[in-house]
Amino acid sequence: MAISRELAAHAVRTRFEDLPAAAVQAVKRSLVDALGVALAGGALGQATPAFLDLARVSGSGPCKIIGFSLHAAPAVAALVNGAMSHALDYEDTHDAGLVHPNGTALPAALAIAQIRGDVTGAEFIAAMAVGADLTCRLGMCMGNVDTPRGWAIRPMLGTYGATAAAGKLLGLDEAQLVEAFALAFTQATCSAGFFGYAPSHMREVRDAFGAQAAVTAALLAQRGVQCYDQPIEGKHGLYALYAGGEYDPARLVAGLGFVFEGANLSFKPWPSCRGTHPFVEAALNLRARHGFAASDIEQVAVDVSDMFGVLCEPFAQKCRPGTANDAKFSIPFTTATALVHGRLGLADFLPGALNDAQVAGVAQRIRCTVRSPAGLDDALRGRLRVRLRDGRELAEEVLQPLGDPARPMSDAALMEKFVDCARYAARPMGDAQAQRAAEAIGRLETAADLSALML
Repeated sequence: MAISRELAAHAVRTRFEDLPAAAVQAVKRSLVDALGVALAGGALGQATPAFLDLARVSGSGPCKIIGFSLHAAPAVAALVNGAMSHALDYEDTHDAGLVHPNGTALPAALAIAQIRGDVTGAEFIAAMAVGADLTCRLGMCMGNVDTPRGWAIRPMLGTYGATAAAGKLLGLDEAQLVEAFALAFTQATCSAGFFGYAPSHMREVRDAFGAQAAVTAALLAQRGVQCYDQPIEGKHGLYALYAGGEYDPARLVAGLGFVFEGANLSFKPWPSCRGTHPFVEAALNLRARHGFAASDIEQVAVDVSDMFGVLCEPFAQKCRPGTANDAKFSIPFTTATALVHGRLGLADFLPGALNDAQVAGVAQRIRCTVRSPAGLDDALRGRLRVRLRDGRELAEEVLQPLGDPARPMSDAALMEKFVDCARYAARPMGDAQAQRAAEAIGRLETAADLSALML
């Protein structure tokens, strides 16, 4: 069976009853995390107001915009909710595939579920499980080159997982879902050019386009529109066109139906790019252990993987980022903030915090060394050295940042994160209200409807 067809068949036939308990629990944790992040993203995202305005001028529809009283047409709602879901770069991530599977899948699945109106909690969990699994697998099998041929391919991969989730809820059969993959593929694109363009909003809103493409593709495939029968493995498919044909097909389908990669997600303790987390954690550990002040720091050195060397360049910009988005993708800024203040939270990316003179001063004393390429397994290893003015040399190495499945965030920590995010929502939630909302999501598999997700 062709790979596209095999993946479509897996998505179509998987039922809630087929999911391992760990996969069910992982989806519920991801939903709590993703909805909380979207609530905050709706208020704090730099580009979010433009998407909300688009929803308003596009007219009403059956699908809710997360955190607002607005309703919109399915593809528009997926677009807007997708923009909010990644706006803060705070949602879960799959470290082995370097993808954010739920940031795209959740907006698409929510839109389709609201069209139907009769989706149960268990059915929604099954759709999210197959969607996240597919995105993670696509990332894991593509190799170590992050931007082949000038494309930022990983942001595009969530489009396929979102299509699987949306198509499953829409009741597509195998052939229709393959066509939906292809129809989504025709809409998915992401030039790597935004990496070097400081004003770009693309880092924030990239999941918007994948979610919109998934909903559009699933609805068109349901109505008989055909596109291409090998959108993943074909000679004109995803990997051939964007990655020069380099991918591992065996890894793509290994354990399919038994291993759900969504159970291997990392949850972010800090609202910044995952590549900054080894250094944030090391900085927080050293500061807590040794109790030094910002004025005590003479120099800082970070040892960074080649995958995340871009988070140190251009150095002057990374020391004094002009936007929250740029700051989240800066090892100097995030590390300096942790060293100076002993924390890194949403408040540290508000406009006033970007002009913190102490943080800028420490950031300018950071020296970045980028290691030779060593593969994805080495991507998140980081070493931090701090030299103090009294002559002491302090060092900390982080092999797997906090939040990794091997070092998971507790349910209590995820609840605290949700409550904190809900405080920043456009319609802020009180702590007790937010806690009740998160607890309801945690019981989703028993729910007859999706009212717990309509925040």
